[in-house]
Amino acid sequence: MSLSRSRSRSSRLLRLNRALGSRRQLLILSHNNPDPDAIASAWALKKVLEASDDKSITLGYSGLLGRSENRAIARSLEVPFRRIDDPSSAKQAGRSDDRSDCVVSSEVPPEALILVDCQPGSGNVSLPPDLPILAVVDHHPRQRFDRVVPYTDRGPSFGSCIALVFEYFKEAHLEPDALTATISYYAIRTETQELGREADRHDRALFRRLAHLVDWELHHRIAHAPVPRSYYSTFKVALERARLYDDALFADAGELPIPDAAAEIADWLLRLDEVNWALCWGTYKVRLLFSLRSRLIGARCGERAARIVEGWGTAGGHGSMAGGQVVLSTGAYDRAASLIELEARYLRVMNCEDVLPVRDPFAVIPGGLSQRSRIAIVP
Repeated sequence: MSLSRSRSRSSRLLRLNRALGSRRQLLILSHNNPDPDAIASAWALKKVLEASDDKSITLGYSGLLGRSENRAIARSLEVPFRRIDDPSSAKQAGRSDDRSDCVVSSEVPPEALILVDCQPGSGNVSLPPDLPILAVVDHHPRQRFDRVVPYTDRGPSFGSCIALVFEYFKEAHLEPDALTATISYYAIRTETQELGREADRHDRALFRRLAHLVDWELHHRIAHAPVPRSYYSTFKVALERARLYDDALFADAGELPIPDAAAEIADWLLRLDEVNWALCWGTYKVRLLFSLRSRLIGARCGERAARIVEGWGTAGGHGSMAGGQVVLSTGAYDRAASLIELEARYLRVMNCEDVLPVRDPFAVIPGGLSQRSRIAIVP
């Protein structure tokens, strides 16, 4: 499919193709440990570019496809979603934006990169060496790049990256097939929590449109993918170690079985009716990972997360959700010291330094009342 020369100069797809130029072999790279929104966005952009300008696209990621749902989505794709980092490298220890530890195994090596659902320099994307970044398509708040990128489309008003990518679908006059519709629908559903979290008109319109095209059997296999025992044991640890400071919850999930476990637990903990803020953290290999969530309008979680790890790690996110990481010592490290440091920083940012914590806030006392009515001082 060729683009009409009469198309508006503001056309996203026209400007993207101009930036890509004559390059045909491209790698679309998502953020580390990709979620449904990242996977669906990479897949959908691949479909657009291959249809509009006869390009050959490889899909790649670093880290892990940790959650069962994410692995189910990747298995459903018609082409491999390639892991580009070397599992034996220090990348697995948590270093990001290090161009020396990534390799791309492909029959035809790519000539350049397109980043989707992430931005260079953000701390959550691992870049292959010697490949220029020609384009960034992302819905996260804008960050200052650490390099020149010819084309950028950063739409922070979009609640999901897939809704932004579907603007390219519309310009190319493409209709999604059942697979694309299904994983895109699921991506919006999870990224915006059924349109209740930071969804805008683009997300809502696309969600309604895709509902008529979804393969519901595939959707069920994704949404209800079997989970291992460690899934439940991690929730158990977080509940047992949680502390409540006024309306701010702080939960230690221990050693995480997968990097994105903290995010799912934070979402779940935020449902506690006494909580407006929830931070869940844990360690994965030699990284401290945390996710911050809020139910308040104007919470600015991304900014708060950055303040929590200022001078210590990296963080980013949206208004009501954010995440961050701290790379700890490659040798033995003091987990207790990290816990004390993170908790102190969290309380300082939340203005809860003088609040006495409720320990075991999920305990139920006679009469069905929560522990909130009693103050239990943590030793």
